[in-house]
Amino acid sequence: MSDEAYILTVICMKVKELFDFRKIASLSAAVAGIMIAVVFSKECSRGILSGIMFCVQALVPSLFFFMAVSAFAVKSGAALIVSRPLGKVTRALFGLPYPSMAVILLSVIGGYPVGARAAAMMYEDGHLSAEQARKTVYTAVCAGPGFLLNFVGTALLGSKDAGILLLTAQLVSLTVTGIIIGKVIKCDVDAKRGSSSCNSPNLLISSVNDASKATFAMCAMVIVCSSAIEVIAAVSPDKTVTDICAALTEITTGCGMLCGRYPLALIAFFIGFGGISVHLQIYASLGKLTINKKLFFLFRIIQGIITSAATYILLMVFPLEVSVFNSTDSALTAAKSATLAGSAALILCSLIFMATINKLTVRR
Repeated sequence: MSDEAYILTVICMKVKELFDFRKIASLSAAVAGIMIAVVFSKECSRGILSGIMFCVQALVPSLFFFMAVSAFAVKSGAALIVSRPLGKVTRALFGLPYPSMAVILLSVIGGYPVGARAAAMMYEDGHLSAEQARKTVYTAVCAGPGFLLNFVGTALLGSKDAGILLLTAQLVSLTVTGIIIGKVIKCDVDAKRGSSSCNSPNLLISSVNDASKATFAMCAMVIVCSSAIEVIAAVSPDKTVTDICAALTEITTGCGMLCGRYPLALIAFFIGFGGISVHLQIYASLGKLTINKKLFFLFRIIQGIITSAATYILLMVFPLEVSVFNSTDSALTAAKSATLAGSAALILCSLIFMATINKLTVRR
């Protein structure tokens, strides 16, 4: 190689390094974050305080104990014992080994971030391979019964039947989304022989310590998203835009803004989607396990669409009387829970997904 060619190659490498897209994007995000923190300091402070209060009053009391129990169940091997008889069902439906069913069951009972943390622990203990654990994380995401029945149904909508309907729709969407993931992503369905710390005298301490780390990381993500919601509310030109952005960002705050003002099928979409805060909580709970975030995001959109469609169908069969933020109660039926445009968009999204599902490639 001539000196001129060598110099030109070095210059090209330096230019490419200087104008690396990720570095530019990261620097831009950092500068934007600093500017937002300075310009909207009051809103950020209010959001941080709101996030801390939510973590202290709701998130930690509702999740910490179950996170510790789920960690104990995984580390002791109890979860594997329960899920072993369901091995054939797990393989047939989701294309996963039987330890993954324990993760899915823990997610159904405990709510959004529990399944991801359980999958990460299964991977760390050697019960699941990296590919199996990733596929399990994509599948085991849903709102827990406590959140849907007590908070959304009873507290916000004034109807536990509405919470039951949303929970049913969520279980349907979890199953259907899991079947789709099973068809799209292929992995070995044989269970691994992992280590078990059942006889360890430090099992309880280890479980509580693991739950503490995961809970702290989740609280940090909630606080960041709460600040973002306050900033969005300050700059948003319309209340509807604020409500939708809040639901996309943090599902608990979003449900508080949406319930009683928007169709139940729309609320169901955001519950199925989970919100950016939940996604960040899941990423924070994965530990050494890495996943394809773009693929995870795509599956959450699909799950949101399926949850909305299931809610719409259930409302056609079981119309509900719910208390909204008005002086009177009104029957919530499919006609009131969705619009023609919304239904058309739902069908269009489903058709687009079905048309591209066979072309989707997955990095292993």
